[in-house]
Amino acid sequence: MGTIKRFEDLEIWKLARVFNADIFELANIKPLAQDFSLRNQMMRSAGSIMDNIAEGFGRGSRLEFIQFLSIAKASASEIQSQLIRCKDYKYISNNLFEETIEKVNKIGNKIAALISYLNKSNFKGQKFMERNSNSKAQVETNNTEHQTSEATERQTINTKHQTPNAKLVIKTTNAAAPLGAYPHARKVGNLLFLSGIGSRSAVDNKIPGLELDMEGNIVKYDIEAECHSVFANVKAVLEASGSSWDKMVDVTVFLTNMKNDFPIYNKIYGEYFKDVEACRTTVEIKSLPTPICIELKVIATLD
Repeated sequence: MGTIKRFEDLEIWKLARVFNADIFELANIKPLAQDFSLRNQMMRSAGSIMDNIAEGFGRGSRLEFIQFLSIAKASASEIQSQLIRCKDYKYISNNLFEETIEKVNKIGNKIAALISYLNKSNFKGQKFMERNSNSKAQVETNNTEHQTSEATERQTINTKHQTPNAKLVIKTTNAAAPLGAYPHARKVGNLLFLSGIGSRSAVDNKIPGLELDMEGNIVKYDIEAECHSVFANVKAVLEASGSSWDKMVDVTVFLTNMKNDFPIYNKIYGEYFKDVEACRTTVEIKSLPTPICIELKVIATLD
């Protein structure tokens, strides 16, 4: 990542660009070309993949890049569904379907791999490279230490009582904003307690892969995209609190559809938590405060 200066040099963007051109050609073949609704949906989805990769890279922040990659990943899943519709409608041949699906699967897998890499990386992003400690958010502790990481740069920490067991309240703009009068996390001794954290984007508050009807009912959601997004939010809060991904000791996961979503969530969880060895509890609940399908409640340790 450190040697790449332009989004045009990213392999996944190059693949997405070629794929976008392929979809443009496919969308102009009859009879698909005459199904204007599906044709336009497919072209928007394909364009969204390459555009979100480019915008995320251009933001100059690792966490923002992850958020936009999650959106690009969701768009790749969307076009997979649209290609299946094309096959079901007999708009395209089986051979063309298999060939195109293979291409978008490759892009989706590479995006997921990059998200995983970035979530485990200490790379901060270009926008934070030149900033000095004077621009960092101030952390009021007994010894008034100044945090200098990207995560703490944008955080607000309020201290109640300056005692050896001071309880510190953590809020950060690197994760989706809380919905009520509660912080992202709270320090108690050498433990860190995170509030329930969902998959809303810290950038635009959107839920990746979600589609709602006019009445606000869920038409479609993407558990895979939401898993990547919620893990990015958790990591942002951990880093803003002076902890890290590997210091999680207990994780409670809330799913709204255990039967359908557990296999995908469990697979992605295994990739992120492979070396963490945190205790885990997964439960199904009827709904969450926003139309997300997953939320995490975490306890971690502090240095």
